[in-house]
Amino acid sequence: MEGSGVLDQVPASLNVISRSMDVASSELAERLYAGLTASDDAYLVAVFEDNGMPIAANFDIGDGW
Repeated sequence: MEGSGVLDQVPASLNVISRSMDVASSELAERLYAGLTASDDAYLVAVFEDNGMPIAANFDIGDGW
């Protein structure tokens, strides 16, 4: 079944907080980024610091930040 198009492109936000004593939040975030950008589903992923500065993306976000 094909998607509606509009609902297939809904943006989402995720704040990564690890509850593990063995895995830091940054390590968990790196694993999630790697998993999403390696999939064949063509997710567009941008990573931002707490202050809003972009630090990684799997597409060109430009220099207008």
